[in-house]
Amino acid sequence: MSAVPGAARAVVDLARISRGFADPVSGAQRVFRALLDATARPGRIAALPDDAIAGFGAAALSPAAYAVLLALLDAQTSAWLGGATAGALDPLRFHTGVRVAHSAPEAAFVALDAEHAAPSLWSRLASGTDERPQDGATLVVDVPSLHAGDAGRGESALVLRGPGIESVHRLAVGGLDAPFWAARAALAPAFPRGVDLVLACGARLAALPRTTRVAVEG
Repeated sequence: MSAVPGAARAVVDLARISRGFADPVSGAQRVFRALLDATARPGRIAALPDDAIAGFGAAALSPAAYAVLLALLDAQTSAWLGGATAGALDPLRFHTGVRVAHSAPEAAFVALDAEHAAPSLWSRLASGTDERPQDGATLVVDVPSLHAGDAGRGESALVLRGPGIESVHRLAVGGLDAPFWAARAALAPAFPRGVDLVLACGARLAALPRTTRVAVEG
């Protein structure tokens, strides 16, 4: 399908559309509940229900990242996808009606793969205001590995503290190095302004809201 200048953002190539939820209402609700639970328990791995995400997927995004965006996006929100995830933009527009932001700083939801998640991104994203902290962006990052416990090669060993964590919680995350986490920590003095983070890997996810303090071991 071809597009004319000025209309490109309104055109969707139907041949590139990946499937969405088999049952849009039930599927979105189940994924949203899983995300809420993960947000209430920062750093805990949540596995999305197989039947909720069965049969869909966009090659540019993991099933978990795709499901989260399908559940959260609608015509009243804006999104920007970068790096390897950009190929999922057409399916998300088709299924949710989301508005496409021209750049990451303009978007309410931003998705990237770990390789393109530069530390400088944190200071560029919308962080809301003191009066409207809820206007801070949500960042979804597809990572190559994500698990509780000790970190392996190419992974950051994170120590998490804050609301929803009884003492400390340890999380190993692949593809995001210490400068990425240091840039996130630099936003802490601006609280309640900030950016919420969702990490996705395969059909699993973990949420790190802005209230979660992250330290990198080693």
